[in-house]
Amino acid sequence: MRFIIGFLICVSLFLSGVLHAKPLSCSVSAESAIVMNADTGKILFQKNAFEPRYPASITKIATGLYTIKFFPHLMDRQIRCSKEALKCLTEAEKSKGNYSKYPSYVLETDMSHMGLKVGEEMRFRDLLLGTMIVSGDDAANVIAETAGNGSIETFMEGMNQYLAGLGLKNTKFLNPHGLHHPEHVSTAYDIALLAREALNEPRYMAMVKMSRFDRPETNKQKAVTLRQTNKLIVKSSEHYYPYATSGKTGYHRRARHNLAATAEKEGRRLIAVVLSCEKRPTMFEDTKKLFQTAFQEEKTQRTLSPRGAQKFQREVRGGKTPVSTYTEEALTLSFYPSEEPEIRCQLIWDKAAAPLKMGDRVGELQLLADNIPVKKAPLLAANDVEMSFFYSLRQRPYLLIAIGALLLIALYFLIKRRR
Repeated sequence: MRFIIGFLICVSLFLSGVLHAKPLSCSVSAESAIVMNADTGKILFQKNAFEPRYPASITKIATGLYTIKFFPHLMDRQIRCSKEALKCLTEAEKSKGNYSKYPSYVLETDMSHMGLKVGEEMRFRDLLLGTMIVSGDDAANVIAETAGNGSIETFMEGMNQYLAGLGLKNTKFLNPHGLHHPEHVSTAYDIALLAREALNEPRYMAMVKMSRFDRPETNKQKAVTLRQTNKLIVKSSEHYYPYATSGKTGYHRRARHNLAATAEKEGRRLIAVVLSCEKRPTMFEDTKKLFQTAFQEEKTQRTLSPRGAQKFQREVRGGKTPVSTYTEEALTLSFYPSEEPEIRCQLIWDKAAAPLKMGDRVGELQLLADNIPVKKAPLLAANDVEMSFFYSLRQRPYLLIAIGALLLIALYFLIKRRR
């Protein structure tokens, strides 16, 4: 009769090792770039991805995500645009004194905006749409001032704490829109981490997927339609990319052209970030090239444990002989070359005792990719294992009692006979 106790008594590691991923081979003109798997965080390609750069309006990914997560109660509130939030200077005026004379959030005359006026009233949700879809620097300031209880600095302090909690170690944002300040920096890697977080926020994704924004009529202006700045998702654009799912553009003179975008094909979700592109069309073409190169990869397969007889055997409690093993299926893993994980097989023995029949389960082989179990195969007995004589007695105490009784009777008659 089979007897296997349902918990583990031995864990053994084998066939382990760090395998080396083969990065994507792709040439881009951006000074910094990265491609990341959105689900695993694996880096498929990187070029100066950890060097600090000026992110420009890519900053608004953080502004939008932080606002959506922590201030949803403001969405339907009617907001009045303040003079302070819309204060505007020339770039030359701001740069005097190494940007120390004026607050870092002060707007510039040459900026992307949605045309807000002092005293104009608009729903908070529409201000957020204007920030994310048409990259309105003015709207970003009004949002930050409102969510910060009248203080953009307070909003920025909270947002930077949030970003640090996401693991953005080389990012410091001094304003909610991304206009230049010498200390307002990030990296392609940090931005990819930020985009990865944003992908998992449905409310954020619903906004940035919109190809246009119908700016409503207000107390100051008539309604008008504003267009998405991320041309990867605009079907009428020459830069349209059918697998793109979101993105945020950024530009100012010192940052040059930046883009953080996401795409999905056949269930594979990727993030691409390009920073410091010389021309605007280049950032779209670089990003498309990175996505296309990644999506053209063909999967490869490795077999770590073939089916059939296995080399593992062990003594079985109470058994006359050791048990040999086999599996009915192979343990194989398919992966993209640029994302090759650390792979290992793990042997886990069940706590088994004799008797065993051939085909009984005695353990399990697990295939782990980056320490996450992804496949498993039962480890089966390749031979019968009978109970040893003494172990069978221990399992049948009534036999011991009977034998003891017979011995006592025999001893009794032996003594009686001698007398």
